[in-house]
Amino acid sequence: MVKKFWRRLIGYLKSGTTPEKLALAVALGVVVGILPVWGISTLLCFFLAPLLKINVAILQMVNYAVYPLQLALIYPFIKTGSYIFNINPLPYSSEQLINLFKIDFFFAISEVGFAVILGVGVWAILSFPLFIFILVSSRIVFKRIAQKRQREL
Repeated sequence: MVKKFWRRLIGYLKSGTTPEKLALAVALGVVVGILPVWGISTLLCFFLAPLLKINVAILQMVNYAVYPLQLALIYPFIKTGSYIFNINPLPYSSEQLINLFKIDFFFAISEVGFAVILGVGVWAILSFPLFIFILVSSRIVFKRIAQKRQREL
């Protein structure tokens, strides 16, 4: 699976995508892909791709590749947010939360929504340095691969 993903990514270099645009798409795809709001990253990618003149297919491919990471990071983002901002957004056990959804769905959504906002706060703090790190490192990798392919021709 990883080899197939990597081959597709490198295939975009062969098709004329510049290493810079490919690196931008990868960095943005990862950062947007781990946003701890389930279901919004795809829409953000469709909005950002034409705005930044990035290939939407590359951006969505990376976004979908990090989807398991998004799910794995939602809880740590919320827990870190509650620690950083010194707020306990969900003072409920799992069973209490399930019952709360059964009893008053909209109140439960507002309670969970506040917790997600704390997670988004942590994501916002971490997203810029993560974006820069991925952008710079992937640009170096893609430039080397492109130069190697150029020498082979």
